[in-house]
Amino acid sequence: MPIFEYRGEAANLKVLAREIEADQHLAGKCSLALTPLRQNRRDSLRHAHWAEISISVAAGLATNTLYDALKALVERARDRGPVEEVPPQPEGDDQGADGSEGVNR
Repeated sequence: MPIFEYRGEAANLKVLAREIEADQHLAGKCSLALTPLRQNRRDSLRHAHWAEISISVAAGLATNTLYDALKALVERARDRGPVEEVPPQPEGDDQGADGSEGVNR
């Protein structure tokens, strides 16, 4: 199952999640999880509420059409504000949003 993860401002990622749910190619084919990130006063994220969104596409459905639709929505989200792709973490690496609450859609 392909998983795409992005980090950005929480409000922007919530809009992205709604757009994915409304998209004719992606609706019902993706599961989404929003995770608020802890804010650290020493980093540049302290001025906004940041989150990560994980987008899981059912195995066998990562076709070019789905991928292109997802990338178009991510580009639109980038036009609204900073959104960056989160590189995959090695298995067993639990750094990041420790103790934060996930929201499944």
